Amino acid sequence: MMILVVSAVTFALLGFAGGDALTELRNNPQISEQTIERLRHVYGLDQPLPIRYWRWLSSAVTGDLGESTYFRVPVSALVWMRSVSTFQLGTAAFAIALALAVPLSLVGVRYNSTTIAAVIDLLILVTASTPRIVLALFALVISVRFASSAIDSSSAVLFWLAALALSAPLISVFLAQLHGELQRTMREDFIKLARAKGLSESAVIFRHAIRPALNPVLTIVGLSLGGVLGGSVIVESVLGRQGLGTLMVSAVRARDLPLVMGIVLFTSTAVWLGNALGELLQAVNDKRIRDLGF
Repeated sequence: MMILVVSAVTFALLGFAGGDALTELRNNPQISEQTIERLRHVYGLDQPLPIRYWRWLSSAVTGDLGESTYFRVPVSALVWMRSVSTFQLGTAAFAIALALAVPLSLVGVRYNSTTIAAVIDLLILVTASTPRIVLALFALVISVRFASSAIDSSSAVLFWLAALALSAPLISVFLAQLHGELQRTMREDFIKLARAKGLSESAVIFRHAIRPALNPVLTIVGLSLGGVLGGSVIVESVLGRQGLGTLMVSAVRARDLPLVMGIVLFTSTAVWLGNALGELLQAVNDKRIRDLGF
């Protein structure tokens, strides 16, 4: 249902925005108005918006997303090819965020130091308040300044710089959530009981505290997928990576409706799957959720 609503709203917004893939042809004096109108009829652009949406939806449910009017290739093949690059970048961004958030949260709770807490708060503030476009530009400057002249957008250096720029908001969210949940969990009665049994502080954290503290984080991991896909538009555009973000920009500029709808359908499905994965991970992590009949 969510995917259906998102696709309908997107189709309507693009229709109400005015213009279509043939609008630019009007600027060509060699192409007559009659030719443009015939092309509009061939592509069905002269039909009412609800009929056009129904035609697109009827084809989409069978797996046929049509052909890109700008690139002249099947939409499904083009979206899938570009999604691989964005998926790799997003996976690397999640890995960077978790690699920083989890150890810092554990160290902060284990040693309960004001210095470590101040460092964590500062990192949360910086990563949460710095716009992605600034981080992407900073990554571009670093790559130009320190990398060799042979480096390009597909290089490993620029890839990890792009992933780092994309991971900044994830770092702030994961670190704030996990550190806060661990601090709250460490004040629970079952933690006091574990300490009373003589367990070391490390054992208390790893055996009793970390699993209940992970549940909210797992929820955020699923919900953050949409933010990563949105952030990829900025990061990929600035750093010149050929992913879904830059593809969406090109499709919107060209008024390539089949391609825009294909990207929206793909990303909406990916976000839905991300949320489902988050719920599944919660069930695996927490026996109480499994007992409720997940």
